[in-house]
Amino acid sequence: MERGLHSLPCDLRLLCSTEDQLHSEGWTVFRLPQNIVDKDSFFDAVRQTLPLDPPLMTNRSWDALADSLWQGLYCLPNNRLAIIWPDSNALATGDAKDYKTVVGILTDCSELLADATATNGRTKTLAVILAQQSASSASQIQP
Repeated sequence: MERGLHSLPCDLRLLCSTEDQLHSEGWTVFRLPQNIVDKDSFFDAVRQTLPLDPPLMTNRSWDALADSLWQGLYCLPNNRLAIIWPDSNALATGDAKDYKTVVGILTDCSELLADATATNGRTKTLAVILAQQSASSASQIQP
C-alpha cells in the first residue's frame, strides 16, 4: 500500500481483510473506533488508539494534535504504519470543517513522515484508510 489517504467502502469484511493483509505484510495497524462525530470524539478516539508524544491533555489545539501524532508515530520502531478509520463519514456529516482539518493533519503527517529531511533519514510510510459509506471503490484521496 502506498503512503497517503485512501478511501474504501464502509464494509466490515473488506476492512477486516485489509487490516489482516497489512498485519501479514508487517505493518503496524491502528483502528480508530466508530462514532467519531465531532472534534471531541475525534480527540478522544486518537488518545485511546494512536501513539502520542507528548500525550494530549485537552481537545483545544489541532496543532498540538498534529505535533503529538507525528512524534508518536515517528518514535515507533516499524517504518510501515496504517490508520484505519471506519465510517469516517460520521465526522464529515457531523462537522465538515473539522473533518477537513483532520484530513489535512493526516495528509501532512503522512507526507512529513516520508520526508528524509524531517525524519533525519528515518522515513516511514503512513497509509490512512478512510472507510466511507459513499465510496464505491478504493481510491486515493486528495485533501
